[in-house]
Amino acid sequence: MILGDSLTQEALSTGSKTNTTISPGGAIRLAVTLPDGAVQHFERPPATTCADWRATELEAPGSGFIFNEPITEHWGRALTLTALNSLI
Repeated sequence: MILGDSLTQEALSTGSKTNTTISPGGAIRLAVTLPDGAVQHFERPPATTCADWRATELEAPGSGFIFNEPITEHWGRALTLTALNSLI
């Protein structure tokens, strides 16, 4: 499994809260709060498919990481559904 998929699986299986924002240009940004209080961010550019999600920042208390990891379409579908449900 690639790193982006691993980060997605961990966030979606253990995350407790989600927040989705859509930029005026149509980019989607999804934030998932993890059990330790860290927040994993995912981004999808405008006018793209489920295969175009990327794992980006991980904000953790006292630290953080910047990622730019691709996510496969399989996990991208799950992120898309989560993002849409978060907007409701």
